[in-house]
Amino acid sequence: SLKGPAIDSLARRVKQRPCKTMAGPFKLPNKAEAEAEKKKRAAIKQVKEWVESYIPPEHLANHACVVDVSEVVCGDPNCAPIDTAVRIIYKCNDQGGNVGTIFGVPCEAADVEQRDIDEMMPPAEYFDAWHKGETKIWPAPPENPEPGEPPDVELRFKVGDRVECCIARGPNGWAPGTIVSHWFRAPQWPTGQFAPYQIKLESSENLIFAPQDRDNCIRALKE
Repeated sequence: SLKGPAIDSLARRVKQRPCKTMAGPFKLPNKAEAEAEKKKRAAIKQVKEWVESYIPPEHLANHACVVDVSEVVCGDPNCAPIDTAVRIIYKCNDQGGNVGTIFGVPCEAADVEQRDIDEMMPPAEYFDAWHKGETKIWPAPPENPEPGEPPDVELRFKVGDRVECCIARGPNGWAPGTIVSHWFRAPQWPTGQFAPYQIKLESSENLIFAPQDRDNCIRALKE
């Protein structure tokens, strides 16, 4: 054992130091909390196994793919208070670039069923693409709706007409431009929704659209 005056002095100071009880918000989990945590960990492990059953074993064996499952608190009052988040991450280069996907099941891990995972998992070709470092979006973006037929209405201005468009409030909120097309529509708009005009502004290369064929929205340019 260590000996000497300095050691003896330190031992006396430690012996004489009063013992203090730690105060603060720390507490040992009770039995119910410990059981709940154990159940949660087991459920997360089960969800992870379901997810990994879809992934080629060699992707997991060499750690090219990592699966992470966790519970996250959702702050949106319109959604479930706790989601089970699933992350499938493929490392595609040494600079830290990753590909893969993340999706959530709107319930605690203990309430997740295998069919929930079956419905959310991507097809096999996605894993092959991610393993090659390719970016492939899952869940796949929704298909754009059918455009439908434009309204059978005669418009006031022809293609090529010079007009003024209201782009801001006030008397100075008008910008000159030229009509470039009739019945403009963005791909993601609901079926049957069209804007009467698409216009190229003189001040830029940008194209805008007029949502209504009214003077408070678009009017003839006064030369």
